[in-house]
Amino acid sequence: MCEIFGREVGVAALKSDVDNLFWIDLTAGDGVVDDQTQDGRPLPWEKNCSPGILAYYARGSLKPITVVLYEIKTATFDRLERNLMRELPRLGYEYDGDEWVCGNARVRLVNKSGAEATLDGITDRTAVVVSNDPNAITDWAMRRGFTAEIRQRTPWFRSISTMGCNVGGIKRMEYDERLKWFALVEEQRERLPAHHDLIIAAIENDASQWAYLLCEPVKWRSKAVSAIERAFGRHRLSVEHAWLRVEPSKFRSIQERLFLTKRERGSA
Repeated sequence: MCEIFGREVGVAALKSDVDNLFWIDLTAGDGVVDDQTQDGRPLPWEKNCSPGILAYYARGSLKPITVVLYEIKTATFDRLERNLMRELPRLGYEYDGDEWVCGNARVRLVNKSGAEATLDGITDRTAVVVSNDPNAITDWAMRRGFTAEIRQRTPWFRSISTMGCNVGGIKRMEYDERLKWFALVEEQRERLPAHHDLIIAAIENDASQWAYLLCEPVKWRSKAVSAIERAFGRHRLSVEHAWLRVEPSKFRSIQERLFLTKRERGSA
């Protein structure tokens, strides 16, 4: 995520056909970083939770940028609010009574489901990035048709979605329910422009079967793969990945491994 949002700021600054940026976190959570380094030091907040990452990189934008953080659970939202009050002033943000402001960046909190995200202010000259990081694929926060809504407004749209396909053993769900997960991925293909592609990256030998679905510019394919491999390599994890337009069969095969049981795959 750090590389995704950091690169977005740098590239948008150079694009004459982009006037502003709009980042949406559909599942902001509480903004708590519990993990520590190996020697017991706390991990940097601004590099280890999505609200921190978005707020940190937004500060560097040379163009107006709006960051909207959605969190549906009121108790979780309250913790997020308290954490932002503690952390954002350290990053140079000030609260104006409605939003957090730092230079060209504005950070807004919304105590609603990300499925209710609004797209007000997005034009064909807005660069949009959406983060969809639910606790499991069953909590997917993108409403049906959401990506198509954005692509109708602007050609500049990227996204990252996480898919926990066996968190808490949810792969024991009924077959018909799990088939719906294919539709979640399929929706990301709606109105997919020629200059963009989807990459699916699944952590290998992972009991919870976490995977990641990214929409990236075609010309950044190699950079995206390198970023993925570096990120998981730091944690000694390997990933299997495939681009939709380049390896459609492998792309589908990874989905089937994530969504279906071995027996179901054998009878497919």
